Amino acid sequence: MGLLSSIASTAGAAFSIATSGSYDIDWKDPKVRDAVIVHWKEVKEKADAALPLAGLRLTKEQKAKLDELLKQKGVFPDEPTDYLLDNLPDAIPPASLNRIIGGVIDDCLKNHNHKEIPTISTGTE
Repeated sequence: MGLLSSIASTAGAAFSIATSGSYDIDWKDPKVRDAVIVHWKEVKEKADAALPLAGLRLTKEQKAKLDELLKQKGVFPDEPTDYLLDNLPDAIPPASLNRIIGGVIDDCLKNHNHKEIPTISTGTE
């Protein structure tokens, strides 16, 4: 039963990603970066849920870059870093980022005006 449950869960995640809205987000834009920082908990939750499919969608080079960014832990860190955010679009293609977390970021950009953005570490220490 565990294998069937795992397959169903993976299929559900794949369907969710495939049917989610299409967004045109510039992942290098400072406003997008601020939105990711402010909504990191939700971004992390959605991104972590999509990680099991990463091996199916990413090139060998992208997967290696993602593994480096995740520090071989297999999940996103509890807090983002400058290094992670600067390099994420190189590890995960923007179209995939749009499908996975675009809804969160698009909603933020359209409906929120965050006056204070939390400070994050550089991630290079």
